[in-house]
Amino acid sequence: MEGGGVLWLILTVGGVIVLGVALSYGMLRNRQTTRSEKIAAERGAERVYDAESRDPAN
Repeated sequence: MEGGGVLWLILTVGGVIVLGVALSYGMLRNRQTTRSEKIAAERGAERVYDAESRDPAN
């Protein structure tokens, strides 16, 4: 292999690795929430709505 061929191989393999890491990171960030997380989020929203309805100036 000549010098340019090795560089091309390194860039191609490196690109595949970077793409794999980016896809994995995205999948982890956008995972589905668990049931307990959904319940906690709903309770938090209810608290905010209740506080807003008691004091609309907030």
